[in-house]
Amino acid sequence: MINTYKYVRNDIEDTYGILQLQDKILEIMVYIDEFCRSHNITYYLMGGSALGAMRHGGFIPWDDDMDIFMDYENFNRFAVACETDLDTDRFYYQAMNTKELPYFFAKLRMNGTAYLEEVHKGRDVHQGIFIDIMCLTNAAPEGLKRKIQYYAAGLLRAKAVTQTNYHADSKKKAIEMAVARAVVRGPIKKLLMKEVFKYNKNPSDDQAHVFCKTKYTNSFYPTSYFGEPRYVPFEKVKLAVPSNVEDYLRISYGDDYMEMPSEETKAMYQSHVAQWDVNKSYEELINQTA
Repeated sequence: MINTYKYVRNDIEDTYGILQLQDKILEIMVYIDEFCRSHNITYYLMGGSALGAMRHGGFIPWDDDMDIFMDYENFNRFAVACETDLDTDRFYYQAMNTKELPYFFAKLRMNGTAYLEEVHKGRDVHQGIFIDIMCLTNAAPEGLKRKIQYYAAGLLRAKAVTQTNYHADSKKKAIEMAVARAVVRGPIKKLLMKEVFKYNKNPSDDQAHVFCKTKYTNSFYPTSYFGEPRYVPFEKVKLAVPSNVEDYLRISYGDDYMEMPSEETKAMYQSHVAQWDVNKSYEELINQTA
């Protein structure tokens, strides 16, 4: 049985008012780490979570979520393992590309907690505190085929958000969503998915991360950057990052990724969560605020 991990930071100032939330997220992440170890599944911290590990030794102080990568094979093996071995008293696996979660990544949520987002307001979905589990796919060859892979994923992503309460904040996004709503269905959706995932049949020199809001130039990484994960300090535990996390972060954030952002840049950070509670379920919080 995987041990229960609880970590509460009472000894530092809660500048951003989210220490309890971060501590609960870390509790979920430690479970995932031990679950993956026990099933010989490889994962890596990604994005801001990897940046936080390397620059802060833990969470970016104002970050209110956590994201991990798995390659295509490990992502699917994790999903299968959750079907039989997940501690379902404590956790809920939210599969990708479903009515409940139309996105092309999965989530592991904690029961008995709440993380309410505006995009899910009024939707009948589990809204516990979570870890995002992103799927890397083998990249298409450079050139036209890679661009097709990238833009196919963009259309699928745009279609997914039309199935939530997401509201476009620009004319460009509104047009993308309208096109995706009209076009991405049935055989067209299957064709787009094939274009994104078909390169997983053979080894690839590069990995693609194309289901998040990243520019084309920030969406592809050499496969050699991943490999055997490195365990680095994250708060009071150690978690896995890509073997060449430094170059991964340079592609994602630029050469100065270790420098602290300006106050103006911090102010631009958008919180993901509207309301959260580590001691109440999402059902209780929704009923309380209705």
